[in-house]
Amino acid sequence: MVRKNRNMGDRSTILVNEGDLMILRTVNKTDRDLSIGEIQDKLKMSHVSFKVHFRRLIKLKFLTKSRVEGMNKYILKITPLGKKLLELF
Repeated sequence: MVRKNRNMGDRSTILVNEGDLMILRTVNKTDRDLSIGEIQDKLKMSHVSFKVHFRRLIKLKFLTKSRVEGMNKYILKITPLGKKLLELF
């Protein structure tokens, strides 16, 4: 578990947790682009729980979200920063 600097003014002290790492590992090891729904189904996470995790990972720049043209679908991709985080864990 990685902790934030306490001087940041945020009440939360945990930067990433096990759920975040599960999502990063899943996105990192897939051969093709997976949609948000496909990753959620693969991990068997509830919609609300998954949404909290992936929004945090996007905000922290560990993942990017991009829209698939012509479809109401988004895919998640791991960033170089996300890959570095996985190297630590």
